[in-house]
Amino acid sequence: MGGIEEMKLITTVVTVIYMAICLGIGIYSKKRAEAGGKEFFASYKQFGWLLAGLAAAAAGMSAYGYVGGPGLAYKSGAAVWYMPWFFVLSYGMMTWLNGKPMRMMAEIARIETFPDLAHERYQCKWTRFFLSLNLVFCIWAYLGTQVLGGGLILQWLTGLDAGIAGVLILLVTIIYTYYGGMVGSILVDGLQGFLMILSIVGAFIGCIMIIGSFDNFVTTVGSSSLGPHYVDPVGFPTEAMLPLVFSWIFVLAFGVVGQPHVNTKFYALKSYEDLRFKGFIGGVGYGIAGFMYMLPAIAVLYLVAIGQVQPLKIADQAVFVFAEHIPMWVTVVIIMGLLAALMSTASSFLVIGSALFTRDIPKAFGKELSQKDEVRIGRIALLILGLGACIFGLFGGYMVALLGVLGLGTFVACSLPVVIGYLWRRATKEAALVAQILVLLCSFGISVGYEKLLGLKLPGGIPGYVFYICLSFLVMIFVSLVTKGSAGDRLPEKMKIYFRHLE
Repeated sequence: MGGIEEMKLITTVVTVIYMAICLGIGIYSKKRAEAGGKEFFASYKQFGWLLAGLAAAAAGMSAYGYVGGPGLAYKSGAAVWYMPWFFVLSYGMMTWLNGKPMRMMAEIARIETFPDLAHERYQCKWTRFFLSLNLVFCIWAYLGTQVLGGGLILQWLTGLDAGIAGVLILLVTIIYTYYGGMVGSILVDGLQGFLMILSIVGAFIGCIMIIGSFDNFVTTVGSSSLGPHYVDPVGFPTEAMLPLVFSWIFVLAFGVVGQPHVNTKFYALKSYEDLRFKGFIGGVGYGIAGFMYMLPAIAVLYLVAIGQVQPLKIADQAVFVFAEHIPMWVTVVIIMGLLAALMSTASSFLVIGSALFTRDIPKAFGKELSQKDEVRIGRIALLILGLGACIFGLFGGYMVALLGVLGLGTFVACSLPVVIGYLWRRATKEAALVAQILVLLCSFGISVGYEKLLGLKLPGGIPGYVFYICLSFLVMIFVSLVTKGSAGDRLPEKMKIYFRHLE
């Protein structure tokens, strides 16, 4: 048995053990999760700041970072190395903008989901409905990245078809989430957050073993047939690289603020005072994990430059080529980090998505289930979400990273009306409703129709989701100035209590 085959066999065995542990944690959490909807969907007041912070870091960094990120950095060069540095900023903003209102409102009203927050603020069932639809679209797109990323991992390890392999990993995630809900998801996320940080240490060691030093990397790649553009922060002059990169930075820096699967971790904190510590741990952990964007791509570009590896036909293979050129123990650690990244995000999205189908959309039409029925039907909804994720991932046609950023962009755009509403008394329900409808139309009309189906680009090469993030913000401001619903003196009573304490 050759070296690479032996390494893949050992990594596969460790992968099976790891998945068995995840399933065991999910089954262990079953009793706590079945206590009611608050526990299953939000793990309300179940954990301390360290575990919740690690879980938030793990949930935020998914397959788009660990598989798509290195692929993007390999394809685009140094122009995308800015991106991980903004990850730390995003967690600070999330804790500041969302943490306080989410925890405070959870004490005032029964809050389990992001649409719950929107409804308490605006008292509009249609705002809740269209926000839920937007989130379903985001979740399917983002879960699609996990199918793609997971499929590439198992395909590399076992030779299985990428589609079948991705579905298998999603199936394992569905099973442990089915039993444990958000309680099991956070317990597994804590383990996965630790594994992700450990994988970065391994990636750094492996990268240095290949390139020797970063000076050597810059000199070698810059003078090779690849050309100096791969180590130039400005990127390729023939493409609109900088506008595109800064669009990604904008979405990634603000993206976590709008991610319900990360925000939900605020409900899990036992104490309101733990907010600052949870935000710190999550931000530092997420920032460290962000180095996975750069390190494998740097190593593979160097190997291509010295002629040891042929240029990659599929950019998302960069992390796997990297894994074949480093010591076995480093490869095992990195693959565990890859699996941790995608499974942690997938499990959180499955729970959030099931809450949309069993709680938020029915409530928009005046239907309310009992706590026990929410859990029972929520588990059925996991299968619907899994099916939608497979369709997005297998037939969406995007690179892993770009599919993930698409989901992030819509997350930010549809979350802005809620965030603004908890910071500004003057935000109205009419503005929130118009913003949600426009985001839904733009997501399908621009991102899916104009950019994907027609293959066209907007002016300046800037992705469509950047435009409708800005549109959502402008609509909230200007429509609120000419309408009055659920704003100012017409605030709902619970919101009057909230704003008094906020001041």
